Amino acid sequence: MTLLSFRVVEAPHSQCRSSQWPSSQRRSAPWIGCEHALADPDFFARWRVMVAQRLAEQHAHVAEQTDVPEMTTAGYVLQWYLVIPSYLGGLLFHSARRVPSLAPGRLGFWLDSAALRGVALRPGRFWCLPGDPDVGHPDAVSVPDVAALGAILRRQVIAHAARFLAVYGPQVRFGRRTQWAAVTDALDRGLLLAGRSFGSPQAAAADARLVLACGEKPLTSASTICQVTDEHGRTHWTRRRGSCCFLYALAGIERPCASCPRVSDDERVRIFGTINPA
Repeated sequence: MTLLSFRVVEAPHSQCRSSQWPSSQRRSAPWIGCEHALADPDFFARWRVMVAQRLAEQHAHVAEQTDVPEMTTAGYVLQWYLVIPSYLGGLLFHSARRVPSLAPGRLGFWLDSAALRGVALRPGRFWCLPGDPDVGHPDAVSVPDVAALGAILRRQVIAHAARFLAVYGPQVRFGRRTQWAAVTDALDRGLLLAGRSFGSPQAAAADARLVLACGEKPLTSASTICQVTDEHGRTHWTRRRGSCCFLYALAGIERPCASCPRVSDDERVRIFGTINPA
């Protein structure tokens, strides 16, 4: 996934319905409130239809007929939605040592041809360290150290994910472990994306080790972010997922993703070596 656009929305919390999220003059796609999406029983089914159309168009050149399996659209929507709270939380944790409220009523997103392209946050309650310049703000809650702040981030993501999975889980054929492995992946990846946004993936890897260190259930693993060196001597920051997007189930798809749980560490290095080789 490419880096997402991020916006802080200065609007009253009472205006949280989808139609009241601000529009953008640069695009026609509206902001979608997470609370609105979770309250609409058909929203995620419509999103999956859009994903199927997008993937069929993207991969039409590799097969005469591109039928997109249900598990592939289910995997894409699962992973894309979970990026919303994970990336927003990870971005502010990494850049400002703050954690905002990640409740669905505070977050929004927009889609471009089914793909997640932007995320938005309504200001409100936030957690910070004692030395934060805004620690005296009425919305600020001070915590003693970075470990405590990381625990707040972890639990905020878990709480939002639980709301989402209560709605989305019954619509798909993924077991509980697969669903929560996707949550773990999203939090780990969200922190890595945050680091890439600020040119500091090494610091992001340290953040992820801190946030995912305790093995808190229902998360399924510690951070898997690592640095690999390909055959050309180039280094890459990556991770090993515990869940799968099921892109490989499409006809004509031969090369797995570099972070795919189905490939070995050696194969992961080989895949990176084929990306724009020197």
